[in-house]
Amino acid sequence: MPYKMKDLFIVSVFFGVIFFFGAAALLSNDRASSQLEGRTLAKKPVADPDEMVSGEYFKKYDRYFSDQFPLRDKWIEGNAFIDKNVLAKNYIRGIYINDNGYMITPINPPNNGSSIVNINKTMNSFSADLNRSNVKTYFALVPNKSTMMEKDLPDYIESHANELTDKLLNGFSKDVRAIDFREEMNTRMEQENNLYFYTDHHWKPKAAYYAYERIVNEMSGDFPQIGNPVKKDYFEWKEHPAPFYGSEARKTTEVNAAKADTITLVNPKNEKEPLTVCYGGSCDKTFYDLDVLEAKDVYSNKYVTYMSGDVPEGIIKNPNVKNGLKVLILKDSYANPMIQFMARSFEETRLLDLRKHDNLDVNQYVLENGIDAVVFVHNINSIVVTPAFLNL
Repeated sequence: MPYKMKDLFIVSVFFGVIFFFGAAALLSNDRASSQLEGRTLAKKPVADPDEMVSGEYFKKYDRYFSDQFPLRDKWIEGNAFIDKNVLAKNYIRGIYINDNGYMITPINPPNNGSSIVNINKTMNSFSADLNRSNVKTYFALVPNKSTMMEKDLPDYIESHANELTDKLLNGFSKDVRAIDFREEMNTRMEQENNLYFYTDHHWKPKAAYYAYERIVNEMSGDFPQIGNPVKKDYFEWKEHPAPFYGSEARKTTEVNAAKADTITLVNPKNEKEPLTVCYGGSCDKTFYDLDVLEAKDVYSNKYVTYMSGDVPEGIIKNPNVKNGLKVLILKDSYANPMIQFMARSFEETRLLDLRKHDNLDVNQYVLENGIDAVVFVHNINSIVVTPAFLNL
């Protein structure tokens, strides 16, 4: 009898759990996206007869049920808790969690960066064409966190960030004025903190400022009228108190984050006239979307505070600068906190994210808008794995 009662209890619990989660799935509202996973979640599929016969409908429904499973985020966080506190893992979902709290994503692009040869070829041809029109080209290869902290990865984790960086920079012609920031960024990192996020793959505005400083100094050789970079103390630097758990924390969950990051807000102390910032069909924009910082979801992507994320095109005019220079920045997301600095050194700063454009002739765009210099701002991972960045 005791065994029958025990078996009955186990069966009751088993079916009770199934009933509970089944009912919860039916009664709860579907979520459109997951901040934790940083992606759109599957929608309930339409019962198409052909897809039901082929089995495709049931595959879609399986993905839908998995994505909309009740308390999905809590289950993911629970699994992360076990990985950290029970299994003592420090390499989770492709991200290494260093003892100092930094999360580091190894750089291992498909085909080990074989696309670099084509990148060099495209850039060299593009720059040669512009050079004939007396437009200078600069390639500012951002030293991303994975590049700068690659030495901190243990031997059993493969990463090729610096190797690929060397290969790319060595393949540029003299028409491409390539800028390698790694040595000076290493020096900066030895002297001060807060250059890279702990939980996100991006750099912080202080690192972006130092890169801006180097870019302007490099450009002044071709454009003496550009003058010196704007000094760091021209700005007021403040950390917004809202916690930020970035892209790497979203993959490994908050459980594995030693500390929360914060967003640095940088504003000029005194500026004679305000800059005109245009994107998204409006010219009343600023360099910050402060509404993002009010988001309550712990995994909301607060990095898009900078320039509202990756806008397709931006035009910034600075009435305080009279050097007659127009610069075009072709960019990935690393450029977003740098734009506020670049805009202080040119009469007009334009930016394009080529992922957002189809069939745009950049050479023609440059000539039609009277651009004097084109600056590519990309990190090694994005330029190698995202061909759209060079749809020139």
